[in-house]
Amino acid sequence: MTVENAIMRLNDLIMEREQLKELIQKEMKYDISEAAKTSVIATVDFLKDEIETLKDILKELD
Repeated sequence: MTVENAIMRLNDLIMEREQLKELIQKEMKYDISEAAKTSVIATVDFLKDEIETLKDILKELD
C-alpha cells in the first residue's frame, strides 16, 4: 500500500467513525434506560478515542 492510499484509507476511516459517532449520539434523544445511556456514552467515548488515534497516525504520514 502506498502512503497516498494509506492516507486516503485513514481519511475514509475517520469519516466513517465520525458518522457512526453522530448516529449513536442521536440515540440519547430517545427514551432509553440508564444502562443503555451508559452504553451509548461508552461507545461514543471509544469512537472519539479511535478517531483521535487515526488522526494522529494520519499526521505522522503527512
